[in-house]
Amino acid sequence: MKKLSYLFIALFISACQAEPDFTEEVTPLLHTREGSLQFAQTDNLNLDALGIVHPTKIVRKDSLYVILTPQSAYRFAIYNHLNGTLHHLVPAGSGEGEGHCYLNLHLNGNIVSALDFSTGRLVEIDLNHCTEADYRPVFTSLTTHGKTPLGAVRAGNRIISTGIYTSGRYCSTNPAENEDIYSVAYPECALPSLSDSLKSIFYASNCLALNRPQTRLACANMQYGCLDLCDIREDQLIRVNEVHLNRPGVSIRLQRPKGRKMWYPVAYTDHNLFGFCDLTTSDDYIFALYSGRTYRQYRNDVDKGRVILVFDWNGSHVRTYHLSNSCSSISYDPVTDAIYALSHEKGKCEIITLNL
Repeated sequence: MKKLSYLFIALFISACQAEPDFTEEVTPLLHTREGSLQFAQTDNLNLDALGIVHPTKIVRKDSLYVILTPQSAYRFAIYNHLNGTLHHLVPAGSGEGEGHCYLNLHLNGNIVSALDFSTGRLVEIDLNHCTEADYRPVFTSLTTHGKTPLGAVRAGNRIISTGIYTSGRYCSTNPAENEDIYSVAYPECALPSLSDSLKSIFYASNCLALNRPQTRLACANMQYGCLDLCDIREDQLIRVNEVHLNRPGVSIRLQRPKGRKMWYPVAYTDHNLFGFCDLTTSDDYIFALYSGRTYRQYRNDVDKGRVILVFDWNGSHVRTYHLSNSCSSISYDPVTDAIYALSHEKGKCEIITLNL
């Protein structure tokens, strides 16, 4: 798997519509209630020195860092920064107990989860036991009833997912009862005649986060800046707010061009402003790492950003933080009240500490 991470979805299964004359519109939130987050060089964790190559996402919990390593023999590295031990979980592959294509990590209590969108299986890693010699993560398939999930997160005994769905934007699955319940319409599109199946591609999201009581869901798009907030009420979701940072730059072809074997009905243009790279949450806020980059200028680095937009759980913008480093992932730790960011600068990968 190449260094495309989000681009696999963003550029190859692409989505929605826009006018051919689309011009870049930078969101004013970048310069609203703005400030900067500094980091101390002594707090850096050099992943190259640990032998961790091409990391894409991180989460931090107490003394542990969980690091997504999509090009390694094992998909997850777990590093204890107190005792220096390093463990690896989930060998590469599509068989039982293996993983292939993960794009995101989610921390919920002591459980880290990630969806393998190539197999449709959610893997859950218990941080209380993950370093034990005989520990094995739990895998749950979300492809029952013909589903094609793209992102998922567990809320109690249900798993909430997004995907190529035509019955609603979100599917709430109870694996024990083999039950799927769909809810919430797709956000408004510029082209009302789009089918739900094309809308599901347009709003394809694999970046999901919950608040601690698991009563509210945040869902972000990498393809362009759309943040969707929903209440979780048992097996149903109810939209609270939508935040759109800019119009998407896309082209649409509803009919296959003559002589073309490969055809994408909707595709993002190379001047489209990409949206959210990652989400992390506190009790009060959603921290959204924002790209705002174009493929034309940044190519395979559009999945990184130097801006963190902060929203409350109603979707109101609170503040904007500017970073000195390009980062691909962020993780908030309530114990230290700091954000840990995966920095990619000058060919070096390290985790930096951003003190709030």
